[in-house]
Amino acid sequence: MQKAKTILTILNEKSVRNKQFVFDRLYRNMFNPDFFIEAYQKMYAKPGNMTAGTDEQTIDGFKKSKIDGLIAQLQNEQYYPTPVRRTYIPKKNSIKKRPLGIPSFEDKLVQEVVRKMLDAIYEPIFLDTSHGFRPNRSCQTALFQLKSTCRGTKWVVEGDITGCFDNIDHEILLQILSLKINDGRFLELIRRFLKAGYFEFRQVKNSLSGVPQGGIISPILSNIYLHEFDVYMEELAKKLTKGTSKKPNPAYRKLEGRRTYCLQTKRYEEAADLLQKMRKLPSKDQMDSEYARVKYVRYADDFVICVDGNKELAEQIKQDVTLFLRENLKLELNADKTLITNLKDERVRFLGYELSKSHDDTIVEKNSNGVKKRSINETIQLLVPSEVISRKIQQFMENGKSASFKARVNLPLLDIINEYNSEIRGLYEYYSLATDVAVKLGKYKHYHYWSLLKTIAHKEKSTTTKVKAKYGIDVPRKVGKGTRRLVGVKYSTKEGERVMTYFNDSLKMQKEPNTTLSDKYCPDVMTGRQLINRLNANVCELCGKQEGEIEVHHVRKLKDIKDKYKKRGKAIPDWVLIMSKIRRKTLIVCEFCHHNIHSGKY
Repeated sequence: MQKAKTILTILNEKSVRNKQFVFDRLYRNMFNPDFFIEAYQKMYAKPGNMTAGTDEQTIDGFKKSKIDGLIAQLQNEQYYPTPVRRTYIPKKNSIKKRPLGIPSFEDKLVQEVVRKMLDAIYEPIFLDTSHGFRPNRSCQTALFQLKSTCRGTKWVVEGDITGCFDNIDHEILLQILSLKINDGRFLELIRRFLKAGYFEFRQVKNSLSGVPQGGIISPILSNIYLHEFDVYMEELAKKLTKGTSKKPNPAYRKLEGRRTYCLQTKRYEEAADLLQKMRKLPSKDQMDSEYARVKYVRYADDFVICVDGNKELAEQIKQDVTLFLRENLKLELNADKTLITNLKDERVRFLGYELSKSHDDTIVEKNSNGVKKRSINETIQLLVPSEVISRKIQQFMENGKSASFKARVNLPLLDIINEYNSEIRGLYEYYSLATDVAVKLGKYKHYHYWSLLKTIAHKEKSTTTKVKAKYGIDVPRKVGKGTRRLVGVKYSTKEGERVMTYFNDSLKMQKEPNTTLSDKYCPDVMTGRQLINRLNANVCELCGKQEGEIEVHHVRKLKDIKDKYKKRGKAIPDWVLIMSKIRRKTLIVCEFCHHNIHSGKY
């Protein structure tokens, strides 16, 4: 059999060469053990795999015979996914809760194989306007596309689909898939995942619509479904585009003519006055009815449509979109959240940022032809919402001042600093495209850093002055010369002594999106090869036995296991020490040693 990577490359190349190509005989790849090994290799490190599904099984105890059993079921077409275990998690900034499904590990393994094939087939045909759950794409790439392509926007249609992922119609989705995939067994496997149902309140309930809750294939299936909407919006934008350029503004042209005459007659002062008046007027007719542009960007089920035209056009687009989604995809726009906003008067919230349109007649730059232009006017600005910063600061404040974070007082000093660094670094990395990131995060950083000082002072029953004196470390300034003193700690590693101080990066705006923030489902990078090599060696890493079947012992977090024994005052078992030494959350063991680990007898 061919390697999984080779097969996926072939599928991808066929789709790249011919976007209309129809694939068949995909299901036979489900009999290839290498697909499952690669799937396990990609999944093994995720802590969520240690949460049991309805079959009470987790990734712990993985062995190659599980793959053989799954392949046998798939060959006989007797594989049926188990219902997912449903739980509820809180929605952000809401008292409501969001349903979350927890599939069994074996179902995750099969789904990952299916996802790899779907991704290889469909990724080349997805449009650039789609950004959710795709390789090298993220919220930042969606926002950057808005900023770089939507200059001149007057009206914004803020789209929100009601319960999008819960209301995806199964038959329409399968019909869409059948346009690219002519393999009844493969489509039937996807149908079984769609119809698997969920377990809630001790009852199994059928899935009448929607993609598998918490399923690995859910994001790619959702993108395939909403790709039809992307195509519709691309065609609609082309249809509504009018004119090549806006008509000149008569008032501006009149002043321009007078200024030219003044320059020709050497009346330079009057020409300068006329230039200042010209810069207070738009050079083009902003109400030109013969010009229109429509731009569209989608991230998952959230989308915005930017309209450079009149309000009537924006309202017509909203009606057309509502009708298309209802009739073609059986989805409904949320009437309360789907708004038409004048970008000149109000800001638009999208993916945690605020969108606004800038206007400043004083900033003039030369373009590529050497002609001076008002470069800022009509550009889209990305801003950090003030309430986001205020809300995040609150947890580090009391009575309007920075306060210690009591939940962290008992942590080791290194962990305290690491927690604070993770917070501000994550916030900066997400909002680094914002024009005002330095101002908004500068305020957050001030309260955040003083909270760190007070937390350490609380831990050591000291004062912030003594903390700065005791733990202050001089670090180079990111902007300018010299050093600055920040609280930090020195610690030892195998490579030598290291220093960790509070976040010291410059809070400057980034001009390009950070591609390292790509969604967790992508890119599909092959990792964990060392684990597969250890598994193939077929040697128990505890007793050295080379007979019988080898299993993989998994833990959610290595640090948690060590802390568990320390808190109980018990000696740390050898198997934990071995995992710590190799710095892995996995241990290759024989069946006997694995049983002893779980029974506490090792």
